Amino acid sequence: SPPSMDDYLHLCSIFTDEEMSFYNITDCEFVKPEDPGPMLGLRHLSALVFYGLVFLLGVPGNALVVWVTGFRMPRSVTSLWFLNLALADLLCCLSLPLLMVPLAMDQHWPFGPVACKLLKGLIYLVMYCSVLLLVLISLDRWLLVSRPVWCQNWRRPRKAGWVCVGVWLLALLGSIPQFVHMKEVQLSTSKSECLESYTVASGWAITTVRFLVGFVLPFVTIVACHWVVYSRAGRGSGVGSGMVSEVRSRRTLRVIVAVSLSFFLCLIPLHMLDFLVLSTPRHSSHSANVQLAHTLALCLAYCNSCFNPLLYVCLGRGFKKSMRSMFNFVTEEPEEEEEEEGARRGGSCWGHTSPPSSESLERELEAGEYTSLMLDSDSP
Repeated sequence: SPPSMDDYLHLCSIFTDEEMSFYNITDCEFVKPEDPGPMLGLRHLSALVFYGLVFLLGVPGNALVVWVTGFRMPRSVTSLWFLNLALADLLCCLSLPLLMVPLAMDQHWPFGPVACKLLKGLIYLVMYCSVLLLVLISLDRWLLVSRPVWCQNWRRPRKAGWVCVGVWLLALLGSIPQFVHMKEVQLSTSKSECLESYTVASGWAITTVRFLVGFVLPFVTIVACHWVVYSRAGRGSGVGSGMVSEVRSRRTLRVIVAVSLSFFLCLIPLHMLDFLVLSTPRHSSHSANVQLAHTLALCLAYCNSCFNPLLYVCLGRGFKKSMRSMFNFVTEEPEEEEEEEGARRGGSCWGHTSPPSSESLERELEAGEYTSLMLDSDSP
C-alpha cells in the first residue's frame, strides 16, 4: 500500500531544517497549501485541452511514420533511425491520456503505486530515447559529409540496429531515478498523488545532471553537427554546382533553424521549471501554480514529438515517394528540387568525378539526404 502521511511524519527526526522546509514539514505537521481559487480550474482545463491537441496530432503523425518506415520503405540505416525515433515519439504521445486523468481529478492518482513508478519512469525513458535519437541522427549526418569512407565501410543496417538497441538501454539507464524515486503518497483518505521522493541534495543533483545530459549536450551537438552539414552544403564547386549549392544551402539552413528552435523551445521550459519546483516549498502560495506550470511544460516537451515527423521525415523525398506508391498517385516534386535536379545534370555538385565510397553511398550523397536532413532512400 502507498505510504500515508503518518509514515512521512515518522521521518521528521532525520530531516534537516532545509529538508523540512522543502518538504513542507512544520513541527511534524504537513501544512495544506492555500486554495488557489477558481482560476486553477480554468488552468487545468486549458492544460487538458493542450494535452488533447498534442495527443490528436502526435499519435497519427508518428503512427504513419512507423508504418511507412517499418513496413513500406526499404530497410536502411536512415529508415532505422527514424523508425525508432517515431516509435519513441509515439509512445510519448500514447502516454498522454494517462497523464490527463490525474489532471482532471485535481492531481489525484487513481492507478496505484506500481503504475506510478512504471508510467512516470516510462515517460522519461521514451523522452530520453527521443532526444538521444535526435543526437544520433545529427551525428550520422555529420559522419556522412565528413567521413564518407568510414561510412562506406561501417554504415550498415545491422550495425545501426545494434546502435538503436544501445540507445534504448542508455535511455533506460538515464530514467532509473524516475523508476526508483516515484512514489504514490496518500494525502488523505480520498486523495493520493504520484510524486518524486527526492531529498533536497539528491533532487538538485539529479535535476542538474538531467539538464546537462538531457538538454545542454544534445542541443550543442545537434546545432554543431547541423552547422557542419550546412557549411559543407555551401562549398559546391565545378560546372553547374553554384545553383545546386545555393538550393541545398537555403533548404538546409531552414531545416537547421527549425530543428534547433523546436528542440530548444519545446524542452527548455521543462528543465527550467524542474529547478523552479525544487526551489519552491510546497507550503508556498505559489506551489500549486508552479506545479501546474510544470505540467504544461511537460506537455510542451511532448510537442517536440509532434514536430519530429514533420521536420525529419514527412518532407523527405523517400518518404513522399513511398506515400505516393501506397496511394497510387503521382505528385510533382517541389520546384526547388526540380531546379536542383536540373543543375545536377550540368555537372557534379561537389566537383568530384567520383566520391571515395561505394555506389550506394554516392547515391545517398547525391540525393542530398545529408544536406536536407530528411528521410531519403539509402541502400542497405
